[in-house]
Formats: sequence, C-alpha cells, structure tokens
Amino acid sequence: MTQKILVFGAGRVARPCVQYLLRKGYEVFVADLSRERLEYVIQGNPRGHAIEDNAAARGGEILRQISPELVVNLLPPEFMASIARECLLQGVHSVDPAYLDANTASLKKDIKEKGLIFLSELGLDPGIDHMSAARTIDHIHKDGGKVRSFRSICGALPSAEANTNPWGYKLSWAPASLIGASRRTAHIKKEGQEHLWPEGETYRHYHLEEMGDLGAFEVYANANSLPYLDLYGIPEAETIYRGTLRYPGWCETICAMNALSLFDESRTSFQGISYRDFLASRAGKSSSEGLEENLASYLGIPEWAAVLQRFQWLGLFDDTPIPFDEGSPRDVIAGLFDKKLVYRKNERDLVILKDEITAAYPDGSLRRHESLLVDYGIPGGDSSIARTTGIPPAIGADLILQGTIASPGLHIPTTREIYEPLLQELARENIRLKEEENILS
Repeated sequence: MTQKILVFGAGRVARPCVQYLLRKGYEVFVADLSRERLEYVIQGNPRGHAIEDNAAARGGEILRQISPELVVNLLPPEFMASIARECLLQGVHSVDPAYLDANTASLKKDIKEKGLIFLSELGLDPGIDHMSAARTIDHIHKDGGKVRSFRSICGALPSAEANTNPWGYKLSWAPASLIGASRRTAHIKKEGQEHLWPEGETYRHYHLEEMGDLGAFEVYANANSLPYLDLYGIPEAETIYRGTLRYPGWCETICAMNALSLFDESRTSFQGISYRDFLASRAGKSSSEGLEENLASYLGIPEWAAVLQRFQWLGLFDDTPIPFDEGSPRDVIAGLFDKKLVYRKNERDLVILKDEITAAYPDGSLRRHESLLVDYGIPGGDSSIARTTGIPPAIGADLILQGTIASPGLHIPTTREIYEPLLQELARENIRLKEEENILS
C-alpha cells in the first residue's frame, strides 16, 4: 500500500516539497485554505490531493480523516506546537523547517517513548546551515582539532539583476516573518566576550563582508547564537556568531524604523488616516505639514538621506488612506512590504549560506574550514528560498519512511544519521555546498 504524507500549508515554499514527495511515489495530501495555492503546489498530479480547509485550526480533525504515516508542517511557526501535539496524540511522525519552540521541545520525552521521529529546523536556515556545520565540526573533532571560532551567515535576496528597488530586498517569504526579525534580540560571543543586543539593536552593530564576485553585503547578528555552543558540541569555541546577509543600506533603514516604532504591535484606529499622517504621528507630530524636515530632525539625519528616499518609495509619504480602519503600525508596514517588495515575473532570487570555522590541531596548525552555498531561483519556476527551505523537509520525510533515519525522538539535523544522507540527496537535487580548507599557521 502506498504510504500517505499530509502536508499542512501550501504557501511560498510548499511546491518544491510536495513535488519532491510526489516524485518519490507517495500519496500526498495538502491542506490549505486557498484553492489556488493548492492547485499550484499539486500541479494536477493524480497522487496529490487537495484539502481546502483551515489546517491551523483543524489540524487534528484533518489528521484523523487522512491517517497519514507522516506530517510535513509548513504552517507559520506559531502553529508548530499544536500540530506537534496532534501528531504525538495520533502516533504520526513529523517534519518541519521552523525553529524548535519551547512548547514543542517539552514533548521530547513523550515523542521518544512513543517511538516516533520528529525532525525540526530542517529547512535552509535553520536546516542546511546545521547540517553543514555539524559535518565540518565532526571532521575537525575526529582529527583531534578544537574549534576556536564559528561563524555562519545566510541571506535570501534578489539576485543582482533583480535588485531593482532602493530597499535592496524583495519578499520570498511572509512579510510578518521579516518584520518579526527586525526587533529580534541578538546574543553572540566574540573572542571570549559575550555581546547582547536587545530589541533590534543588532542592526547598529553590522559590518560589511565581501563575498567574492557577488560583492559586499551587510552582516548583522541573528537571534541567540550561544545555545549552538552546546548544540554543535563546541564548548571550547571563543567566538560564535550566526548572522544574516543584506545588501548595503538595510541596517540603517531598520534602525530608523525601530526609532519610529514602525513595528509596534499595539492596535489603534486608522479610520480616515493617510500613510503620510501615520508617519507624522510616529514622529510625534499632529500634522503632516513639513513632514520631511520634521522626520529628518527626529531621526537626526539629513533630509536627503537614503532612508527617507526608501520611505517615500515604499509609500509612507503618500496622502493615500490606509486601507483598513483598525490595526497596528506593524500591520501598516506589512501591507506596504507585501505590495512593494515583490519579484517581477522571471526574476531570480539568490540564497547565500557561508560557514567559516577556525580550528586548532594537535600538530600546532591553525586551519580555516569554509562551506559556501550559492543558489539561484529558476526564472518562471521555483525560487531558491522555496527549494532550499521546502526540499530538505521532503527529503527528511522520505528518509524517515524508508527507515534510513530510524532513531526515535525529537531531533534537529546535527547527527550523522540525519545530515549525511540528507546532504547527499540535496546534492542530487543540485543544492550543493562548496567546501574549502586553508592552513592559517
């Protein structure tokens, strides 16, 4: 009998995931509220089955209806724990690409006792970054080396020819997720010293980094890097840094937006309010008269600053009414991002993932190990972020059902049993890391 896989969510990364599973011969059921998205990800395959339903609210009922062997959860991260609990209750394996949350982690003992396999953080970042890091670190430790410094940076961006707006960015994922990252606290360790940057302060501590022929990018710290000392088994490391890549200009713009509390989630009335009025109010003004001058003064920047040009291009200086009567500043920005930061037909996105690990060896040498993934989207086809986020959980699902990954429990992909076959299969899908080792001394 053909095994059944249930995929929750038919969003931006679902099509490559679903198509991979269909190619492998599974009966794939996809649950989503949008008939249009369901048809797009299934592409008329007779083994693909559309379930037009609210996967987030009715996950348990859908699970009982389908009785799959495994669930791939592509819903937003806030639904991870509820879907995980349903999978545990009904004895179904689970795979997802999102960061493991505390509520899901609390199920770890029960998952193992029930003999189930749950794989989390199996996408691009997190996901491929974990596997690349774990493979290199295992090789270093096998040769008796000790990690001195660990750096991992990743970015999903428009390719150079598609970089056509003043923000240097286009959405290949949900705007809510992009905005959430704009206020995230970052925590790193550099040369033995810890640095904590709360509430988006990380954007004030960026640096420029050359990426060969691709050019120079801004790099800023992403979330809390310190837990990876234990997760990667490198307590000896004096430096650990996980960061994000953006085109130059991004960090100063996010700093200005944070200064204006444009990502605030408190709800208010926008009835009869224009974008221009809204922006004036964030600068403490009751009128939008002289907005450009007032805003420059509030932010401590010249009126001709690029930040203000980006605001203008986005539509924040427009007299157009905000198209909803109530919401939060965050909702206003999310709506504009979703409208303006878009890819045109046949434009490519670009994914860059780079790990840089410096290690000391028993022979006295100091060596730097680099892993680099540069991947482009397919014009008119799947984006790179969709492939690199959607294909890893599909491979993980296949490896579980084929018995290649057999250890019960809740895992992220840092063990050889998981990362070795996954990286091999990713290479067959043309998602490859270039490895390089250099002796420093």
